[in-house]
Amino acid sequence: MALGILFSWFLTAVWIGLMKSLGLGKKVRRDGPQTHLAKEGTPSMGGVAFLLAAFLAYLLGEKDGLVGLWLLALGFALLGLVDDLGGSASRPLRAREKLALQALMALVFALWAVRQVAYTPWPILDVFLIAFAVVGAANAFNFTDGLDGLLASVTAILLLPFYPYPFAQTLLGAVLGFLWHNAPKAKVFMGDTGSQALGAAVAGLFVLTGKLWLLPLAAIVPVLEVLSVVAQVLYFRRTGRRLLRMSPLHHHFELSGWEEAKVVFRFALLTALATVIAFRGGMP
Repeated sequence: MALGILFSWFLTAVWIGLMKSLGLGKKVRRDGPQTHLAKEGTPSMGGVAFLLAAFLAYLLGEKDGLVGLWLLALGFALLGLVDDLGGSASRPLRAREKLALQALMALVFALWAVRQVAYTPWPILDVFLIAFAVVGAANAFNFTDGLDGLLASVTAILLLPFYPYPFAQTLLGAVLGFLWHNAPKAKVFMGDTGSQALGAAVAGLFVLTGKLWLLPLAAIVPVLEVLSVVAQVLYFRRTGRRLLRMSPLHHHFELSGWEEAKVVFRFALLTALATVIAFRGGMP
């Protein structure tokens, strides 16, 4: 974990300098909260730095039986990188194309995972259940990544129950090292490169440790974020009006008067409470 923190802190700082020197920065959506327009030009794709830091720390430390998670995280990171670079591409990746690639990678992982863990008496059902969890988590984490330090804080809390595993230790350290630079006011964003990889990795971690059923409760914030988007779209199509001031959910609270840092802090507290209930529920 210490190596993960150190490597991530250093590599993220190097990444920030590189992005600034190349003049590459985040393009802020104009239909989002107006306060976010000041973030225009902030270096992005920081997931490249902290994922590399986590992997290097993992190589130098103890190993566990979760090596396959790195392949899963790498696949989703590369897909996220394509998404991040899509703005400058002649033809950005379409939503259905991204979803198809996510599903393919999740299915490959699920076919490998069912050899190690079972959740139902039917392996084929387990395959689809695991694949759905991975794709769902990747997109839910992506929706959650919208405020300075929000997704990094939520992910760090979700990784804590898995601390005995070297994979979780190095990834937790890397997220904390990144959070040093990502805390309000953020000097760098993780981008889809980081958010999709974290979602897939965390879901895979829950899967391989036999804790998949705890994921929806522990990851209550990403679940609420993605549900808020779905509810907003469905309600608008049906009524022509908005159910929330803005989706995902964190923007609704922003526009309701909560300061950005307050939303992050309270969502992190909610995640901590939900994680404790999920892992310690019913125990003294």
